[in-house]
Amino acid sequence: MGFLRVAVEAILFLGFLVIAVFAPTLDAQTCLPSNVFPDALVDLKKWYSAEYGDYLTAEKPSFFVGLIWVELVFQWPLAVVNLYGIVARKSWFSTTCLMYGVSTLTSMVY
Repeated sequence: MGFLRVAVEAILFLGFLVIAVFAPTLDAQTCLPSNVFPDALVDLKKWYSAEYGDYLTAEKPSFFVGLIWVELVFQWPLAVVNLYGIVARKSWFSTTCLMYGVSTLTSMVY
């Protein structure tokens, strides 16, 4: 059972690390002006939109901008806190994971 817990925590750590890095650097470009970000990140976002045909990141519909705001204001800080919770083995880690999961599920159902 201990191996399973370590494996799940490793997967969660990698997932939260990706979110902690990409939310403020790439997703935030949907809501904030592009002059706030370095040119390399803006070019990466444009390349991604063109290469994969992601119309949400290219056209920025209002519902998508709202979902990104939820991610930046609520989910991103929870991802950072969960990274700390995994490393420090805090007892509240499962509660914050549940909060993150419920927020993600709610935004995906919308």
